[in-house]
Amino acid sequence: MRKTFFQKIEPFLYLLPALFFIVLFTYYPFINTVIKSFFLTNSMGVVREFVGFENYLRIFRDKEFLSAIKNTFIYVFTSVPISIFIALLLALIANNKTRTSSVYETMFALTMAMSTSVCAMIFQLIYNPSLGILNAFLGTKISWLTDSRYTLYSISFISIWMNIGFNFLFLLAAVRAVPGDLLESANIEGANFYRKTTNIILPIISPTVFFLVVNSLARSMMMSGLVIILSDGGRSGTASTMISYMYSQAVLAQNYNNGYTAAIIAFLITFVLLLISFSFEKKTVHYN
Repeated sequence: MRKTFFQKIEPFLYLLPALFFIVLFTYYPFINTVIKSFFLTNSMGVVREFVGFENYLRIFRDKEFLSAIKNTFIYVFTSVPISIFIALLLALIANNKTRTSSVYETMFALTMAMSTSVCAMIFQLIYNPSLGILNAFLGTKISWLTDSRYTLYSISFISIWMNIGFNFLFLLAAVRAVPGDLLESANIEGANFYRKTTNIILPIISPTVFFLVVNSLARSMMMSGLVIILSDGGRSGTASTMISYMYSQAVLAQNYNNGYTAAIIAFLITFVLLLISFSFEKKTVHYN
């Protein structure tokens, strides 16, 4: 039977509310930011004149922003692989279900249920130089959140801890989906745990690992919450990331020129990094 015009467009009508909000709160602000990054804007957000790439040239002469780019890459390449690796180890440990497996599975995944602000407050007490349990345990007096040598890595550790739960849930589901007959055949052939993991489990769960890598890269490149909470609202440049720099410039200093430009540069760097990640998909990811 011929479909009526309404029947043809009906599926798209269901998508219109979601599309409306996506355009309003995602695409419109993005396009507006791109346009305003080429203009000179005053502290009230009023556009004054077109300056082309002057904002971009000026921000790349800002040592604080260059430091923020470096800090972002250190943060990403520290937290992403470590959090996924630890989550994979926990997933392998929890692979076999037992009577008490639900207890430690919940404990492993619990970190994803905690908000950024709560975790920041907890670790702020742990990192306290005089009252914190970390210095008491190590017998040191290190200012973990104010000493420039330790601040970025201290915040990265919090992020690793927070991301383990999310990664663990995906990896546990993937590991348990590995066909048991393959593992039994490997056992018969005398394969040890390392051989089974590298030759059987990792190739099969590679799509899940790839998804977690891409997802973690995107979220980590946009990280700002922990820095803003734990380093004086992002004013301290010791652990500043690109997004926290954007926040401190646009919201705290009302320097919208740097704020808009930093946002676009952060997007472009993230976009390029994700493109590089997808270029490895055909070589490293095995789809069944």
